[in-house]
Amino acid sequence: MFRNSSITMPTIIALFVIMAELIAATEGVPRYHQYANNGKSAVSEDTVYNYLMEFDYLPKSDIETGALRTEEQLKDAIRKLQRFGNIPATGEIDEATQKLIHRPRCGVGDSTRTANFSPDNLQYGHHRMKRYVLQGPKWDKTDLTWSLVNWTMEDAPQIRRALTEALSVWAHSSKLTFREVRSDQADIQVLFARGDHGDGYKFDGPGMVLAHAFYPGVGRGGDAHFDADEKWHFTRGERGDSTNFLGVAVHEFGHSLGLGHSSDQNAIMYPWYHDNEVDINLPADDRNAIQQLYGSKDKTWGPFKPPTRPKTPPTTTTTTTTTTRRPLVYYPQNRHNEPYDPRRRYPYNNNPHQRDRKLPTTTTYRPRTDSPPHPTRTWYPPPQPTKPKKLKPDTCHTTYDAISIIRREIFIFRGQFLWRIGDHGLYPGYPTYTHRLWAELPKNFSKVDAVYENKDRKIVFFIGRYYYVFDSVTLVSGYPQPLTSLGLPQSLTHIDAAFVWGYNNRTYLTSGTLYWRLDEDTGRVELDYPRDMSIWRGIGYNIDAAFKYTNGKTYFFKGYGYWEFNDDLMEVAHPRPKLSARKWMHCPRLVNEVDEEQTWTAPLISERNETMVYYSPSSGASWNYAQRRMVFWISLFLISHRLWTNISWTTV
Repeated sequence: MFRNSSITMPTIIALFVIMAELIAATEGVPRYHQYANNGKSAVSEDTVYNYLMEFDYLPKSDIETGALRTEEQLKDAIRKLQRFGNIPATGEIDEATQKLIHRPRCGVGDSTRTANFSPDNLQYGHHRMKRYVLQGPKWDKTDLTWSLVNWTMEDAPQIRRALTEALSVWAHSSKLTFREVRSDQADIQVLFARGDHGDGYKFDGPGMVLAHAFYPGVGRGGDAHFDADEKWHFTRGERGDSTNFLGVAVHEFGHSLGLGHSSDQNAIMYPWYHDNEVDINLPADDRNAIQQLYGSKDKTWGPFKPPTRPKTPPTTTTTTTTTTRRPLVYYPQNRHNEPYDPRRRYPYNNNPHQRDRKLPTTTTYRPRTDSPPHPTRTWYPPPQPTKPKKLKPDTCHTTYDAISIIRREIFIFRGQFLWRIGDHGLYPGYPTYTHRLWAELPKNFSKVDAVYENKDRKIVFFIGRYYYVFDSVTLVSGYPQPLTSLGLPQSLTHIDAAFVWGYNNRTYLTSGTLYWRLDEDTGRVELDYPRDMSIWRGIGYNIDAAFKYTNGKTYFFKGYGYWEFNDDLMEVAHPRPKLSARKWMHCPRLVNEVDEEQTWTAPLISERNETMVYYSPSSGASWNYAQRRMVFWISLFLISHRLWTNISWTTV
């Protein structure tokens, strides 16, 4: 068959391996095409991708999300952009979309997750639905301070005057008041900057992104940044190629007060710049939004007071009064000038009305009879109700609510109890009550949802809708705080896990099917979150706990098992969970326990339908990835061997 062939058996096997790996690598990878404009658009593909990612229409491409996008995902994102910009939603990069992309705008992303983009849903009965978006929390006060931190232009008086006027627009329609202070502790700090200025949202020079602002909160919360490379004008009526600073400032201060972008193109909070003169009276969409957060001027705070009734005029009445005088008392004459005694006087012992009384000399007492004796009774105190003692969880057979490294020791939480694991293993006397270490946690909490130690060595507990920050075992002043103060949605009832990812040392929060990345400097979640938990491949939804171990690796927990995460591949290091108790509690292996690498008989929750699924090697439908690959290699070997025996190596 072959003349002087040098092909050997290992070569053939290697060829089959390469072909198999290529097929496996390309299996399921979507095919990509140019989007529907067929190359006629003047906007490059990279420009469209970057624009959609920067303003929250597509998830950002990084190690968490990957760089692959399907054609349908791209079209959906373009339609969202077109609907938000009030242009025909074709899903194609047409001329109107190109103009929208090139139009100067605000640098804050568009909250497409909370907006309703369907044209059919913009009308409801005879009432127009709201277009505005309330993004995150609001200030917990109405008297706010602001300061101009720096400026790069010589128009400081005009800038300060424009900022004052911009804030007065919001104050005119709400109960807010603003006053300028010369302090770096102001609620709203305004600065001008160029390019990368340290907040993670760099400016791009003249045009496109004009400014951005942060929602209310600590740190940078409420601050507004303006691009110093833009050509601004600060006086009304000025036109030309410069940008109206007053209009942009009113828009950015809307973000500083807690408002997101609106899809109403007549609204101040419309993300794209329009050179309209600013009126002291806000458009209806913006006015409704700010009044929903802070109330209107003609509405008083506090409970409802019923209207007072009008006072009736006084009436004049004539009354007749009768005066009754005290009767005169007659006193007879007293000739001897002595005090008058109305009693009749008699000589001593000669009162005719008094008789002599003889007292008996002897006393006869009634005989006393004793009562029959009563039976004696022993008194017992009434029984006191006893509180049922909470059973301590079984160390070697329990699930974990939260786990974290605190002061270089492992703390595992379950219910109201915790375990503490040091260099020499589990501390004796554990589990014990969590209140014994952190007494200022709420008295009636049922469990710790999540816990982690931040970069300032503060310990952060998540319990229900609140989080608590401790300095060692002392609660930091000002806490607890609601989850909404972190920029999380009000509908969120709890956190599943909080951990620092070893890949980038950033803090992540998970809940249900979503996760957020927390900016420790600003104290708020980042703007392009939440994202879907499916990005962490192999973990699934509704995890119980997660933490970064001292080796820098991240571990996820669910049920009785755990997964180690491979940061480089962005997936679990082993497809099947391993027993948590054996590794972390150093529990002994049972006699009849099968190796966890071969089977896993504890119930797991299916990611799709939340049903209980049991894995065992006897079930053909539950073969794991390793078993399927073993069958593949055996089949490949048999095919190669058959080909080897059929090849004729003789010369033709």
